[in-house]
Formats: sequence, C-alpha cells, structure tokens
Amino acid sequence: MTSPKKALQSDGVVLLRVGEYPYSTEEIDELIELCLTLPHPKGLGEENRVGVGRILVDPVDIVRAEMGQQLPEVEAPETARKILDIAASKKAMEFWADCFGLEEARLRRAQTNFLYPGGEVGFHNDHESNPNYRISIVIGLSDDYTGGDFIARVTPDDERRIRVNRAEILVAKPELQHAVSEVKSGKRMSLILFMS
Repeated sequence: MTSPKKALQSDGVVLLRVGEYPYSTEEIDELIELCLTLPHPKGLGEENRVGVGRILVDPVDIVRAEMGQQLPEVEAPETARKILDIAASKKAMEFWADCFGLEEARLRRAQTNFLYPGGEVGFHNDHESNPNYRISIVIGLSDDYTGGDFIARVTPDDERRIRVNRAEILVAKPELQHAVSEVKSGKRMSLILFMS
C-alpha cells in the first residue's frame, strides 16, 4: 500500500482518514463547532457559488488592498483565533511541513467554505491566488450532503472524484487543477488551509 506522503508526491492529491493526520477526534469536533459559528457570506463570483467564512487573511491580499482591491475581512476574530490554535498548532505545522518536505510550514490563509444545493466551485488551482502556496488542505466538516465531490485533474487523462466526509482531510499540491461539483442536497462544509 502506498503511503499518503508518496501518494501526495506522485499524484498531487491524497485523502487522509482518522489516524493519518495530526488532529484528534476531539479537535476535529471542536473545529466543526467553531466553524459553524462563523459568518459566511454567500458568493464569490459566477463560477464559485460558495459561502466563505474568513479565518486568516493572506498577507498578499493586504498588499492587493493597498493597491485598491477589496480586502477580505475576518468577521469573528476571537473564533478565528480558536480555530487557528487547533488547525495551526505546532504539532500540526510540523506534520504538514513533513508532508511536503519543507523545513517549516507557514499558514498563509484559512477559511471555511459552505456549499448549499446548487453551489459549486469551478476549475482552478490555488497558485492563481498566490504562487507561494505549497500546501492546500481541505478538512471535511460535514457528511450530510450529496454531490459536492472534489474533482482533481491529476493529468489531462486522469480526473478523480473524491468525496471529503466529516473528519477526513484532503491534501493537495496547490498547482493541481481542481473543482467541487454541484451540491445536490444538504450542506457541504469544509475548513481550507493554504500554507507556504
């Protein structure tokens, strides 16, 4: 059986289950509880009908705001800090750095994504937001939905559909082309971390 680290290096994407990542069951439960309390305004453009709850704003976005673009806001700073205390703990950051062979991993941006029926995310890669990203992490916070598959375009001939359930973590290289298919029913919630 291929290790998650080898799968990540060869395919650019891997799904981790309980016991294969640095968070305890209690920490995942607490992350879910905290993320549910975040405001998540709906809509990020035509192709990305998703509600986003900001937890950490990328320094690149701050520079873009100085040049006239709108700065995303963290609307619940105290809740965001509690989420970051778990998601970016020393133990977690050492684990993620090891996954990508980095000396250290630094969290650049964090957000929750909420997709309701009809919501989807079009194909993109995370380098489009910031070419310095080295790790993209999707922590599943719900499993009471249909549709909403993570679609990874590993190669032009190899497109994989991956369901990210509650307490599962998808890790991807940020240059990977990916999308989220339309949610058919329920609510698909995830915590997204972008690291360099």
